[in-house]
Order: sequence, then structure tokens, then C-alpha cells
Amino acid sequence: MTPLTPLTVRGVPAGTRRALIPTSGPWAGDTLWVSIPPPVTAADAAAAIEAITARRARIDDPNAWRLTDDLLETLTYLRTYSAVIPAWVAEADVLDGLTLRVRLWWLGEEAELWLLERARRLGVPPRAVGTKIGVSSRQGVHDRLRLAREKVAQLTGQPHPALEHGHDERTRDVEATWLTQHRGEILAVASAALQFQELADDDAAEWLVDVARDLRDKMVTPGSLQTLRFALADLSTSDEVLGLDQQHPLLRTLARWAQLYGTRPE
Repeated sequence: MTPLTPLTVRGVPAGTRRALIPTSGPWAGDTLWVSIPPPVTAADAAAAIEAITARRARIDDPNAWRLTDDLLETLTYLRTYSAVIPAWVAEADVLDGLTLRVRLWWLGEEAELWLLERARRLGVPPRAVGTKIGVSSRQGVHDRLRLAREKVAQLTGQPHPALEHGHDERTRDVEATWLTQHRGEILAVASAALQFQELADDDAAEWLVDVARDLRDKMVTPGSLQTLRFALADLSTSDEVLGLDQQHPLLRTLARWAQLYGTRPE
């Protein structure tokens, strides 16, 4: 039996199995305990497909020619052409099919990690990311990224570089230079945006509280820049702002910000 993976989730200590609590549906209110599946490599998946192909050839399956080396196509094949086959073939196919399914799961985890890391580097607002992955809070998005790092580290057997080294030193230096050069403009945009807090929805208002704190302290750092970015992104999509006249000073501030942020080095 595969041991439960020791991932730390908010409120669940390391070494404890992870709980998924549905918020809707027939299991709402129930607690489902799950474990992370064992790592499955590309070589493992290839071996499973070879085994399936060999078995189908052994029983002269007339549809064996349809098999490919694609994981999803192989699983589709098993679901489509398994009605009349010997029991020993069906059982072995199921086990190899599960290997392919787990490999697809891991590929999905690797893809999610890349996408979440990319979104973080690009400064995509957490609310926009959370909407896509069913997470309702910015902390939830941060937790999702952390868990993705831990899971992929388990797959590769190597700690994720972001856990040890953070941003590349050269990237940090370039960004620091840009922040110094545009410090006055950034603070001016923050000050102008705060004059229209009454137009913010709940999400934007939450970010603007942090912007006000940073502005009070005259703080211009990578973190404060992203806070301002998230605040203005949420502010620009609030119902009140969407209904403004095109000549409204807030819209001019948002346009000014977009032009400024567009000069930020990648």
C-alpha cells in the first residue's frame, strides 16, 4: 500500500493525510481522505503501453493496430475495445491503464506548476488565477503553488529551485534598478489610485489597504509593486469603474499605470 504523502496543507500538519472537503454535491460536508499517487516516469508509462500492446497481439485482438504510444489514446482504446477479451488480459490492462492514468496526473501537476510559476512572474492577479482553478482567495493560490512545488519535487526527487534560490540574482538586480528609476512614478500612481477607493469592490479594496500602507511607508519593492499591480487590476474590473466616463481621472491613472508597468523588465 502506498504511504500517504507528507504534504503540509493549511491546518493539516506534515505527515498527516490530506483532507478534501466538498462544498457542494452529494458529499458536501463529508471529509474525503486522499493520498498523492506514486511517481510515474515517462519510461514507466512507455513500459505499460508496450505491455498492453504485447498482450493484445498475443490474443490476436483485431483492433490492436489502433494502439499508439500516446497515453490518452491508449486509455481511450482500453475503454473502447475491452468488451470481449480474456479475464487475465482485462485485469492486466486495468493495472497498466492505472499506470498511464497516474502518469497523466503527474503531467498535469507539472503543467500546473509551470503555469502558476509563470503567472507569478508575470504578475497575474491571484484572483484571476484563482478563478481558473477554483480557488477563492489569494492565500489559496499561494498555497496551491507551494503544494505544486512540493509534489513535483517528489516526482523528480529534487527540491524545486524556487524553494532554495528564489529569483535569479541578475533578474533581481535588473528589477531593483527599474524600481529605483521609476520610484516617484510608482508612488504617484499609488497615491492617485487611493483617491478613488470608493469605486473599489471588495477584492480591490482589500488590496488597496495594503497599497495605502506601502504608500505611507514610501515603500517601493518587488512585493509592493505586485500589490499595486493586483489592486489596480481588480479595481479596473469593478462594476463602478467599468461604468465610468472615458475621461474620468481614474481611467487616466490606470492608462498611465499600464504604460509604466509595460516598461518593467521581464
